[in-house]
Amino acid sequence: MSIMLVLLIFTAVFILIFKQVVDRNYAVLYGAVAIVFLGQIFGFYAPLKIVQSVNLETLLLLFGMMLYSTAMVQTNIFESWGIKIGMFSKNEPWLILVSFSLITYALSLFMNNLTAMLIMLPITVSLCTRAGVRPIPIVISELIASNLAGASSMIGDFPNMLIASSTPLHFLDFIINMFPICILGLALLFGLFCLRNEPLIFHKPTVASARSSKGNNERDYFGADHLEDAKTVVVNKRKATIGLIIFSGMITLFIFSEHLFIPPSFVALVGGILALAFVAETRMEVITTINYRDIFFFFFLFIMVGGVDATGALNYLSYYIWIFSNHNQYFQCILTMFSAGFLTIFLNAGPTATLFIPIANDLYHFADNDIIWWALSLGICAGSSAAITGATAGTVAANYLENYKKK
Repeated sequence: MSIMLVLLIFTAVFILIFKQVVDRNYAVLYGAVAIVFLGQIFGFYAPLKIVQSVNLETLLLLFGMMLYSTAMVQTNIFESWGIKIGMFSKNEPWLILVSFSLITYALSLFMNNLTAMLIMLPITVSLCTRAGVRPIPIVISELIASNLAGASSMIGDFPNMLIASSTPLHFLDFIINMFPICILGLALLFGLFCLRNEPLIFHKPTVASARSSKGNNERDYFGADHLEDAKTVVVNKRKATIGLIIFSGMITLFIFSEHLFIPPSFVALVGGILALAFVAETRMEVITTINYRDIFFFFFLFIMVGGVDATGALNYLSYYIWIFSNHNQYFQCILTMFSAGFLTIFLNAGPTATLFIPIANDLYHFADNDIIWWALSLGICAGSSAAITGATAGTVAANYLENYKKK
């Protein structure tokens, strides 16, 4: 009875989120309260289990990387790199697609996918507008490149952060196992665009300017200023250099954290605090612009999934995957990968990872092989790229292009 009720609440919450009936933060809050209430009535979700269900390691890792990336954005170093790549492309559509996808990939290796896309979108749309190039194929390529990069490293996206925090895997494990596959995926992406012979040029000349009226003192984020104006972007080279030095130290500690017995969350948090102290142009702006809504969302999502797990529902699911696969670990990986990919389209990447971690953990104990974690990460990456709803960055990019079209 308790299993059915909890699964009903969990399903209802994500249907409401998917249909955009309720803000996702309020939806998971109400869902968590309802599951905790049921847990007390039926006695399956003790207060200690509620506390243990919150993965503080992941939340601190996420917060630290948010601090760092937000501080570095203020130096304008990333925007400067994007503009230089745009100038190098010389309005050649295929060169724009490949070069902008590569720089998006590079940014997304070390920062949240959404942050990387928010940096690249204004530059991409501005350059495409001036060059008469269709932005949609290029933005789609950037989104998929961003998802592939996120799957390539431990700190590239939330699912990998969650996997790293829930397993004995380390920074180099992700680079060795995921990076080559994702690079191959990026090459296949470019090959697919080439085979499709995707038209990149508008049939009619586009308006060279997408500015708002000159009387508007606010920056035009949809036009992103003209490329000529963008060349004058002021980069704080001293602070950018300090930020890159801090990042080098963070990567070194991530690599050797296993031997130094330092948790990755501690490294990210210290790196974020150092960036806030020595890199941020305006510290208060960094603190106020961090996306606390994501942290809030995952905090209550952990409680919800912890309640589902406490009923034993996830153990049943992992057991049936084990039985259905006839104890074959590779078949288990395929089932996990495709199931996670399919659910990611509707649940988004983070919630799917949170839901599948306990299932993958059970299968890991059956097989005692790390391959299940790479299958899960790849499945989530595929689902994130399969539809606009698979990743938050996809929805943001779609809204951005729609607003730009209207403007």
